[in-house]
Amino acid sequence: MVGNGPSMGLLTPEIKKRMNKEYLFMGSRFIDWKDSGLKPSWYILTERKQTTDWMAEKTYNKVGASIAKFWVDWQPAPTGWVAIPHPPSNAHDVLNYGTRCLMGSCADGVDPGKPHLAHGKDTPLAMAQVAAYMGFNEMFLLGCETTTVGKVYDTTMARNMHVEGIMEPYYQRAKNELPMTDCTPDGKLNAILGYRDIEEVLNA
Repeated sequence: MVGNGPSMGLLTPEIKKRMNKEYLFMGSRFIDWKDSGLKPSWYILTERKQTTDWMAEKTYNKVGASIAKFWVDWQPAPTGWVAIPHPPSNAHDVLNYGTRCLMGSCADGVDPGKPHLAHGKDTPLAMAQVAAYMGFNEMFLLGCETTTVGKVYDTTMARNMHVEGIMEPYYQRAKNELPMTDCTPDGKLNAILGYRDIEEVLNA
């Protein structure tokens, strides 16, 4: 699960080459990282298509047609994207959202034997839930610092990130229900999901 955190800029060419032999989930503005050297297997977009902020009409059109693309949003999916229902905008509390899954409620046909989270407005969680639905049993986050300043494509970019409070319950539930480990150096999710070095993971 590849994020946009500044630590992505520290990856060596050799690590990137090895990562490209794995299944990579990427999303949102990863496409703005020029010459990343990484090739997404799947692309997850969790931003509004017609919003007035940075997503606008551009990013979702730049993702290559050969890449499987998932659209998690309130609005109709663009042509070529797989639509995934987004929970209500006020569904901030895991407990209040109950057993409904990202891919729809279990009553809507999702295998009730597979654990799923309510989507928490965070791209890494959306990626992880799609991966769980596909049947992956190992998931590793990289570049998911959840810091307030700095993205790999713009180190000066500021964003308000709430791991503590509103997002923490989702990641706590992810720890219990999905095989997620954080490989982001000094990321805020280390304390919740545990940490492993990406090179160690690739060696294993």
